[in-house]
Amino acid sequence: MFKKLVKFACTGGLGTVTNLLLFFILVDTLHLNPTAVGVGCFLVAGTQNYIINHLWTFKTENQNRSLSVILWAKFLLASVVGLAINLTVLNVLLMLYSWPYKVIPQGIGIMVAMMVNFCTSTFFVFKKKSE
Repeated sequence: MFKKLVKFACTGGLGTVTNLLLFFILVDTLHLNPTAVGVGCFLVAGTQNYIINHLWTFKTENQNRSLSVILWAKFLLASVVGLAINLTVLNVLLMLYSWPYKVIPQGIGIMVAMMVNFCTSTFFVFKKKSE
């Protein structure tokens, strides 16, 4: 289980890099609308994460399953839930404490959300089919 968690975290890290790089190019360089670009970046990074998790992190569970729109939609739904949890943790911590660096509660929020996303991916999205 720990090995899967590490793979899941690596995949999420790659998705974060993809998201931030696309956002920088499209918003900071090309001056497109940040909200629309943010949604687009979430979909691109989420799709990338779904594919990598399907083929690498949860390879054993997906031996007899190909990539599918239904699993992709479940994965994105789980990711949105994780995003909501991340933002909730971040804002609660910012309200409760005076942080010298706001990146600290953001990091805590990301870790909590990652654990929730890992659990939803393990038990909801990529759960092993019963034979």
